[in-house]
Amino acid sequence: MKILSGAQMARLDRLSIRRHGISARLLMGNAARACCEEILALRLPKKLRRIVVVCGPGNNGGDGFAVATLLRSKNIEIQVFFLGSAAALSEEARYFHGLARDLIHPPRAMAAALCRADLVVDAVFGIGLKRPVTGRYAVAIAAMNRAPGCKLAVDIPSGISADTGEAMGTAFRADLTVTFEAPKWGQILPPAWDFVGRLAVRPIGLSRAELKKMPSTAEWVDADYFRRHWRPRRRGAHKGDAGRVLVVAGSREMPGAGYLCAVAALRAGAGLVTWALPEEAYRRIDLRFPEVMLLPVPGRDGKFAAGSFPALRAPMRRFQCLAVGPGLGQGEGPRRFLEDLLSARRPPTVLDADALNNLAGCWGLPARLRGAIVTPHPLEMSRLSGKSVASIRANPLAAARAFARRHRCWVVLKGYRSVIAGPAGKLWINSSGGPSLATAGSGDVLTGLIAGLLAQGFGPEAAVPCAVFLHGLAGDRLAERLGDRGTIASDIAKEIPKVVWEFCG
Repeated sequence: MKILSGAQMARLDRLSIRRHGISARLLMGNAARACCEEILALRLPKKLRRIVVVCGPGNNGGDGFAVATLLRSKNIEIQVFFLGSAAALSEEARYFHGLARDLIHPPRAMAAALCRADLVVDAVFGIGLKRPVTGRYAVAIAAMNRAPGCKLAVDIPSGISADTGEAMGTAFRADLTVTFEAPKWGQILPPAWDFVGRLAVRPIGLSRAELKKMPSTAEWVDADYFRRHWRPRRRGAHKGDAGRVLVVAGSREMPGAGYLCAVAALRAGAGLVTWALPEEAYRRIDLRFPEVMLLPVPGRDGKFAAGSFPALRAPMRRFQCLAVGPGLGQGEGPRRFLEDLLSARRPPTVLDADALNNLAGCWGLPARLRGAIVTPHPLEMSRLSGKSVASIRANPLAAARAFARRHRCWVVLKGYRSVIAGPAGKLWINSSGGPSLATAGSGDVLTGLIAGLLAQGFGPEAAVPCAVFLHGLAGDRLAERLGDRGTIASDIAKEIPKVVWEFCG
């Protein structure tokens, strides 16, 4: 799914109506229907009894009137507050305003209604907003933000730029934003994260032919992307068909990182997973998953060292993918080991954590990273690229793309809305995940997931975005049951088969 600017979305809307004869009233009704379906599917702590819809002077307000008219038949108390003039509305918005007329209350009653509402629907301003929100609109949005109920934004939170994600004066803080046809840049860029909440993208009948023509620099990785790129396993498949992963990870101080990575590769569906680790770390392992095979190799001080690689040279040829880095530790020994490993002929390789930290500033880095998948968080990316963490967080898309193109590798710049960049500069933005993933070992699980899919024959354009999406979705499903904290990395790995079954069972 493409990511569009506000101007592109407005053009798509115009072309659909003028060139393809799609009814503007029908589109507004479809948008409202999509919002109502999301509203009725909300999981709230108590029954949905009272909804307040706040409508503005444009077509976003028209969407709000249409939402209210559809919900009135659901035995829910609906109160609508209109912050504009009916005479200034477009023809289609005026039509739905007429249908909702008996639900509209005077603005002076809005404060009391907001205090009682189980849900507040923001339909004040849409993607066409170009100036800061001030005056009575700012007062109204501030009051909506103070309301104790759940909050939903129609298309985009009022006050947020559809192009940059910046708050233009006062902005609505939504728990859920229902947008139409395609995500907008302003909904996924860092400034807007705390305003958009969960983003649901719904079709409303705009021209698919015109949407296909719209240029976009990035693709949205969601359930649809996952379904299109997932490869079902044939019934006669055996473990040899499912691929072999070699996990090169762990040290005496951090043996668990390699363990999590190996288990995640198995949970992703890899047929055989072998974990290579230093001999001193091997003696400390309490292996609860006997399915993971172990390959102890010589090390020094409990870490991989310059003399470790010869023990892996021959075995490495039997594997379809390597996962390297979690828990390696840093220092001269691991660095020299990595230089030997990455200078040798090897299968597709995923590099994470201390593999990246040890390689930062290493001579010949571009040659060693070519074709690999690197999965840094912003601090690791800063060490690799020499750019500040602040600049990377300010423009993660540019940082990931520049590094991927320069080093001819794949980059997963981890974070909320993780950015994936391919060697040719193509970008993907992940739609899943949240604060439940902020736990030690979460990145090790992601490394194993990517390696597990690569080993099964998924190409990088399928394996990397699908693994990132699965990882985030596992965190989301755990958050629904456990809340946004308390998840541990092994929970994430265990959840993976469940979320695959959810879409492909």
